[in-house]
Amino acid sequence: MSKKVLIFTYYWPPAGGVAVQRFLKFSKFLHEYGWQPIIITVNNGSYPYYDESLLKEVSPETQVYRTKTFEPFELYNLLRGQKGKTMPLVAVGANANKTFFQKLSEYIRANFFIPDARKGWVPYAVKQAETILKTEKIDAIITTGPPHSAHLIGLELKKKFGLKWIADLRDPWTGIVYNEMLPRTEATRRKDLKLETQVLKTADCTVVISPGMKEQFEDRAKKIEVIFNGYDEANFQTTAGSVSKPSESFTIRYVGNLMASQNTPNLWKAISELRKTINANIKLEFTGRVDAEIQNSITDAGINDITTYNPFTDQQTAIDLTRGASLLLFAIFNLPNSKLVITGKIFEYLASCNEIISFGPVDGDASAILNKVGHKPMIAFNDYPETLKQLQTAYTYWKLTGTPFKYTDRRFEMFSRRNQCRALADILNSI
Repeated sequence: MSKKVLIFTYYWPPAGGVAVQRFLKFSKFLHEYGWQPIIITVNNGSYPYYDESLLKEVSPETQVYRTKTFEPFELYNLLRGQKGKTMPLVAVGANANKTFFQKLSEYIRANFFIPDARKGWVPYAVKQAETILKTEKIDAIITTGPPHSAHLIGLELKKKFGLKWIADLRDPWTGIVYNEMLPRTEATRRKDLKLETQVLKTADCTVVISPGMKEQFEDRAKKIEVIFNGYDEANFQTTAGSVSKPSESFTIRYVGNLMASQNTPNLWKAISELRKTINANIKLEFTGRVDAEIQNSITDAGINDITTYNPFTDQQTAIDLTRGASLLLFAIFNLPNSKLVITGKIFEYLASCNEIISFGPVDGDASAILNKVGHKPMIAFNDYPETLKQLQTAYTYWKLTGTPFKYTDRRFEMFSRRNQCRALADILNSI
């Protein structure tokens, strides 16, 4: 008979983007390992993106409870001069020209809502859990963040009922990159750090997504394990036209959101160089949000005429575009502490078997993954010679063979969602 695990995840279909994927996929496979997931999420959450197609991926065996939530985003957006409650993925920009009201709203968001502005969901989620506990035998709970306020749910239920608890951190908490761009006071930082430490010390196990995050937290955590994000094999079994049809141009693609701190001016320079020196037939294509600073950088490099910007799309289309690329662009944030960052994108990029041109800390966790599966090494943001070399090698192969290079090494399969879910089930069994 299956054991039951109560999972608190703010992001759930119809939410789109990377944040929803981890527990949507885990809930799909947990049944195979003797665990029945019960999801508690929000009704009408504040999401940066929507993907209705993901509703089809929710297993019919998975119970889903949607609760109310209280969030200040509608007021926040009014102060920013926008309408609605939907929030962008990162609501702050390093070089944005902000009005007084935008600065005020950011200050309020940064210091009045700790750990984050979605903490208004906590009482509703706790109340729903208490109702379920009256009729169901729950063997464990999982909270996943961001938003890290979700872990306050775990703290309260642990205190009231002594439930076995896994706190899953998909990103750093106090050290998350955008906190450095928010006007947080020292008192806010101390309060947030105290909450972070309380969760780490109270949870029966903390799960993180990278070895670097484990090192960051292990001196405070009761128990800590790494479970990577991954890719779902089912998404790579389609035969979409964009995959099978050869491209008339060497198409470099980035699929997802690209922030200002992920700008790769040396790549734009290298593309321009190959166009001038060997008349290279290159196209640059983005699907998702691209920061204005990057678009300006591309224009400055003189390659705007070969660049296409497409809007956010559904998950399967995004994966098909990934598979159909001649070369994939991958970039970690060019910010302090970015060695810990992996991002979920890398695993779907690897599963495409395409060549990847990657930028970020050469001694970081993402770089280690590329090395582990036998891909080209990560390039430092300031390393133009290596950028030009990798681009030229990939282009030359395409030009000579008429097809992009494809990896046959299958070491990336260790990162399938099913394999990572087995690790999660092992932790659940162990606690």
